[in-house]
Amino acid sequence: MGSITTRKRKDGSLSYRARVRVMREGTAYHETKTFDRRPAATTWIMEREKDLAKPGALEELNVSDPPLSKAIERHTEETVKDIGRTKAQVLRTIATYPIADLPCSTIKSKDIIEFLQFLPGQPQTVANYASHLASIFAIARPMWDFRLDDREMRDAITVARRIGIISRSAQRNRRPTLDELDRLLAHFIDRRQRTPQAMPMHKVIVFALFSTRRQAEITRSHLG
Repeated sequence: MGSITTRKRKDGSLSYRARVRVMREGTAYHETKTFDRRPAATTWIMEREKDLAKPGALEELNVSDPPLSKAIERHTEETVKDIGRTKAQVLRTIATYPIADLPCSTIKSKDIIEFLQFLPGQPQTVANYASHLASIFAIARPMWDFRLDDREMRDAITVARRIGIISRSAQRNRRPTLDELDRLLAHFIDRRQRTPQAMPMHKVIVFALFSTRRQAEITRSHLG
């Protein structure tokens, strides 16, 4: 059964993401495509459902052209070296987005750019997602013969960087000295004592130092 999701782009325009999901005898297949007009999305769903209803079509697609989520899964399972908690979490998150349902051979730079546009967070955080996704594109074809085109990923990163979707983290040329930290903490502790309703910046500073998180990440944090 097909579905259409309306999304608002950062420039204010609307996009219509059509999704086809078919389950037959334990075999599942997902496919998505984005359109600028709802009628075009509706027509595509009808045509794809008709094609997938043909005998053997679903089985052939899953064997010859698995979705991106399968490449993510195999990378996570088969990588010998420790990929780290951050990368593992990023890959798990990517797998929850519609792009992960797309067959590998169908993913174009515009699909990747659209995925990056809808990610929350600062351009530096989005760049982290792009970097980890690029690692999947780099090895999928030579390692598993999955038809992910590394050129599409590189093109997407180039465009995303040019239009400001991703950017490098701000460079820091030095760390605060212990004396500077002492003075900062003393200042904010004194302010907190004089004005209890003030932000507990002394705690924020210590949290930032030991968590190594960016300012934007800290301001989005929630207490569990």
